[in-house]
Amino acid sequence: MKGDLLVNLVPWAYTLGLVLARTSFFLFFMPLFGSVAPPLVRAALALVLSLALIFVLPGPVAWPSTLLEVLWALACEALLGLSLAFLLRVIFAGIQLGGELVGMQIGFGVAQVIDPVTGVQAPILAQLAYLVAFLLFLVFDLHHPFFRALGEGLRHFPPGSLIPDPRVFLLLAREGLILFEISLKILAPLLAFMLLVQIALGVVSRFVPQINIMIVSFPLTTGLGLFFLGLALVLMPKVLSAAFGRAVGLFPLIFRAFGG
Repeated sequence: MKGDLLVNLVPWAYTLGLVLARTSFFLFFMPLFGSVAPPLVRAALALVLSLALIFVLPGPVAWPSTLLEVLWALACEALLGLSLAFLLRVIFAGIQLGGELVGMQIGFGVAQVIDPVTGVQAPILAQLAYLVAFLLFLVFDLHHPFFRALGEGLRHFPPGSLIPDPRVFLLLAREGLILFEISLKILAPLLAFMLLVQIALGVVSRFVPQINIMIVSFPLTTGLGLFFLGLALVLMPKVLSAAFGRAVGLFPLIFRAFGG
């Protein structure tokens, strides 16, 4: 009786390990989820999600004949989770870079705060844009399609059956660049406007040298920059929806590239 129970549990334990490798690497490298939460909380979240997703599988994965095959299967699952999380990280990286460039333009380049993702200091406007984007990501339930796609990937491409195609890395590089550009364009109009303000101030200082342009420019650029930053943040939900929608649409391509 105990022998039969052990024989039945070993394939399910192996299946759970593979699903856990895929989901944990996806969660651990997601923005904010994978850095702010304590390690035990992240591990518990990955385990609960894996236990929930394992029921979409029709049955357990057969135990491989060699240890090398086990390690190869775990590595493929981890690489797939990293690839899926990469699409999310590049979107938030573009938003963060845009906020950093805007902060330098309007005089907030020196103000630094702790980045919750990397744990190092980062410009304050970069963190503002990042946190607003992540708040919108949660408020509009944009994380639901990613978890839904993760479950559909387990159903159509079960663990243990992955054979990575090297071309998937070219796909990630190309599409990652497109997603980065989309997210960076959220704050691009503000950067162009601040450039025009700097040019106008340069012209004024040239024709009216009596004005102390250093004293006048700082409050002017800061006030205008913050005002138009607020206007740019209004457009963020629409642009973010397009970027995240494109990222979710890439999930099937990545799954097929790993499906052999």
